Amino acid sequence: MPPPDPKLLSFQPLFYSPLTVFEVPHSVALNQQLMAEATAMRQLSEGISVSNVDGWHSDFDLFDRKEPGCKLLCQHIRTSIEQTTRAVLPNFDFKSAKPKIEGWINILQPGGLNTPHEHPGWTWSGCYYVNVPVGDSELSGSIEFLDTRMDLHSLGLSDAACFMGKYSIKPKAGMLLIFPSYLRHWVYPNKSGKERMSIAFNARYD
Repeated sequence: MPPPDPKLLSFQPLFYSPLTVFEVPHSVALNQQLMAEATAMRQLSEGISVSNVDGWHSDFDLFDRKEPGCKLLCQHIRTSIEQTTRAVLPNFDFKSAKPKIEGWINILQPGGLNTPHEHPGWTWSGCYYVNVPVGDSELSGSIEFLDTRMDLHSLGLSDAACFMGKYSIKPKAGMLLIFPSYLRHWVYPNKSGKERMSIAFNARYD
């Protein structure tokens, strides 16, 4: 008679990087409004340069904007950040913690991309996708996350999500992502032939 199998006492997801994916309701109408608002903002500002290459990057003032589309999206972002925080720390004291959030608009021209970077000084970062042109193919415009741990391929379990060296997502309009700010990421070149628009943000609790 074979001996009994060992009894599993616990399973701890140590040092993992949570990624949450949301679908914003009624995103078609919201995205049309956001594109109109972003067009007006872009006409008044040359934008700034951060990780964007061949793209327009607004100021970091999204959560101070008064436009209705921006205000509605900021509400969705706040709710999504709270849900993500509850998922990793269910007993977090939201009453005594004050959230600080910043956001900005990214418009990538054909051929534009975002170079590898992270967002130091924050807890959560994320992105909402406003306009993903039909015709995007393969990895065009995809966001890819890079693992900072070393020698993962030698572990022999590279097909497991917790051991992957990189992970990419092909975004869709109306999709909202949230991930830890330390997680290095970049955006593949836009090969659609049309401009792509997304809105990024950072958050922490002070």
